[in-house]
Amino acid sequence: MLAYAAQTHTVSQSGQGYVVQPNGISKDVFAERLRTASSSAVAYARSMVRQALPEDSRFLIEPNKSYDGNPLVGDEQVFPQDSAAPHLKGVSLEVAVDWLWREGKVPEWVNLRAYDADEAVSYILMECCGRFTARSDLLYHRAEGYPPFHVTSPALPSFDWESVEESGRFDLEGRRGKPSP
Repeated sequence: MLAYAAQTHTVSQSGQGYVVQPNGISKDVFAERLRTASSSAVAYARSMVRQALPEDSRFLIEPNKSYDGNPLVGDEQVFPQDSAAPHLKGVSLEVAVDWLWREGKVPEWVNLRAYDADEAVSYILMECCGRFTARSDLLYHRAEGYPPFHVTSPALPSFDWESVEESGRFDLEGRRGKPSP
């Protein structure tokens, strides 16, 4: 029974026996985690870049950024056709969630970083794993508090960039070579 339940549920032991909870992530929870992670990405980037970053965010989605040649585990599913699809650019949180949440399955990891900004919107780049799952135990970045999302720094301007104190602030990747708004 417990071996079967572990495939579709998280099984943990408590003082009163075993606790069995369904795996997966609801669409609402996934959306809230994306909202929290994108706010964190903007806040982190503000400490490093020259551009003002508005609170309102839009998303650039890059699917299938993982190596998916290893055998699938559990309920993992891949969508190779996503690689051929045009990447989604400048979409709302709702559109991003609708595109990434697939019948209860989500990418196992999603790296977020501030990419660009204009007067009204911060653009967040989402690099997404190609493996989707409904199993919470297969989601990466649980320790960060909003799995599967992981906030990274904006793309650094060069390999020799040290820190804001040593090298100064820099332009967001999408702003490099363009006039500041």
